[in-house]
Amino acid sequence: MKFLADEHIDLPAIKALNRLGIGIISVQESSMKSYSDEKILSYGSLNKRAIITQDSDFLKLHSKGVNHAGIIFLTKPLNTSEIIREIQKVFMIFENLENTVIFIPWK
Repeated sequence: MKFLADEHIDLPAIKALNRLGIGIISVQESSMKSYSDEKILSYGSLNKRAIITQDSDFLKLHSKGVNHAGIIFLTKPLNTSEIIREIQKVFMIFENLENTVIFIPWK
């Protein structure tokens, strides 16, 4: 599983996840900063990358039936180590999140 981190996700967490062998890029790295949420979701879908975000607009797109490779929605701000730990869990548990939303942190 691969990931695309929205622009509000902690860059040190993204770098650490890459060092751990988890395929993740940021919106900034993919030259998509300031792109619409629809374009980011489409890019993620085309490249089989689940979106990691705190932006509830992605949930609205999901509820409208827009296809995607997965949305990992952070329900509250997390520090770097929390983001790393939670994304590692998703990476280890799931093979595919197509058209699925995961809410983090899990309860």
